[in-house]
Parts: sequence; structure tokens; C-alpha cells
Amino acid sequence: MSRASGRRQRVPKAEEIKPGTPEGRQLGLSDRVQGHPSPIPGGRPHISNAPAVRHNVPTPPSDPEIGMGNAHGVQPGSHTNAERADAERGPNTVHHTMPRPRHHPQHERPAPIPVFVVQDAHNDVLRSAAPHNFTVPGNNADPVHICGQDAGRSEVMILNESTAQNIRIAQTPADLTNGGGALIPYPSNSYVKIKTQDHLYALSTSGTAATISVIQVFERDM
Repeated sequence: MSRASGRRQRVPKAEEIKPGTPEGRQLGLSDRVQGHPSPIPGGRPHISNAPAVRHNVPTPPSDPEIGMGNAHGVQPGSHTNAERADAERGPNTVHHTMPRPRHHPQHERPAPIPVFVVQDAHNDVLRSAAPHNFTVPGNNADPVHICGQDAGRSEVMILNESTAQNIRIAQTPADLTNGGGALIPYPSNSYVKIKTQDHLYALSTSGTAATISVIQVFERDM
């Protein structure tokens, strides 16, 4: 056994141990230890991450423009797509979108039809009625005049109220002689409408008088 083997080896102090050495790695020392003290009271300085190096991604060159043999319905030509776009819309300008060709024929619009507002003429006409009651004498007396001429009258309504006597009407008194004129029998229970603007006379068909109701309908402009 040598003399040196019995001696104890000198243990280095912590201040003398350098980072990166085997002794330093055993103690946790590193070259990346920050030089600033730890923010925690009594703590040791932290080890920072390795600095990151930013790398730019290289941009590959663009594909060459296709000038001939285009698909998708594009007309072939010697110019490129960029040149065609500049030719259609112009550089640095704004244009409306070019309309696409229609594959079906356009239908012509029909010609407009003029429309006229037609107003009923009767809207400006006032209608009125004049009811009367007459005693028609027998055939041995003169006829009674039940209505005269009136251009504003549209019709005459006559009702025989008698239960046993017939009456006759005519335009003139002479038309009622010898049983002339038009007959309105007593069994009728509704008005007889006559569109006339002239005279009307009435006479009973027998010697007994009869009773009739007459309604004249007028239309006058307002």
C-alpha cells in the first residue's frame, strides 16, 4: 500500500466547481443557468430554454401558365390567364361581371295592353219612384189618365187591385173604344212593368169601376 493511498483526496468547494464538468452535472450546474437571481426568496436561479431559431419556409416557384389546350370551356390562345384577366377587366380597375351567354333564346315580352277605367253611367243617376192610386171608371165613361210623357221616366208598374173587375190600358183614349187596349186581369197579384215614357190611359172592361196602383220609376242625372 503506497503512502499516497492512505491520504484523503481534497474535495473541491462548491465555488470551485464549474458548469459542464462531471462534478457540476452532479450538482445540477449548467451553462444555461440565468445570471439573474430567482424571483422566489431563497430559490436558485432557473434554467432557461434553449434559444429558438426562426426559420423561414421557402416559397416554391409557381407553376408555369398554361397558354394552349385549356379545358373547362376556355378558348385557347397564346396569352396566359393573367394576361386574359387583365384584358377583360383592365389592370387596377373595377368592372361589372361579364354576363354569361344564355343557352336558351330569350322570350320577347308581350306588348302592353291599354286599360281604360269604365264607370257605370248609373252611378251618376238618381233613381226615384212616384206611387199613385187610381179609380178606373166603367166602360160607359171616359178613360182615366194614369201617366203623361216624361223623358226622365224609365218604366211604369201597374197592379190591378180589384177582385172581380178587369181593366185595359192604352196609349190614347181612342185605343180603348170597343174593347181595345191591353188587358190586365184581376187575378194577377203582381205588378206589370211597362218601359215607356209616353201617356197611358186605363178603363174598366165592365160598367163597374176598378182600383189600380201605379208606380212610376224615374232616373235623373245628379
